[in-house]
This record gives sequence, C-alpha cells and structure tokens, in this order.
Amino acid sequence: MNATMTFKEEAMLAISRLPARATTQRVRETVDILAALRESERASAAGKIFSHDEVVRRFRAWRKK
Repeated sequence: MNATMTFKEEAMLAISRLPARATTQRVRETVDILAALRESERASAAGKIFSHDEVVRRFRAWRKK
C-alpha cells in the first residue's frame, strides 16, 4: 500500500497489472482485496486488532462452549 496514492490510483495500478484478458470477476476480486487491505490498515492504526496469541486463546475458549 502506498500512503501517497488514493484508493482509486491504487486500484487503477493493480488493474493495469492484470492480464489483458482478465475477467470482470478478477477485476472485482482485485479491487475487493485492495479495499480489505485498506480497511485492515485503518483498523490496525486505530488499535482494533488482536495478536495471534489472543486469537488462538479466544478460539480455544469458543470451542469449549
């Protein structure tokens, strides 16, 4: 992710790197992945993330229910 690029610029760059015969589904998937990465970066910056160990602990607690 490039902090100086807008989402549109990043999406256009990613799409331009796809093969010329890429399907609309592949284009959509590429844009969806970029959007998910952006969202995860915002969540991380806001401290809304869990460490791997915390996720494992929560999963094990959930499985015991």
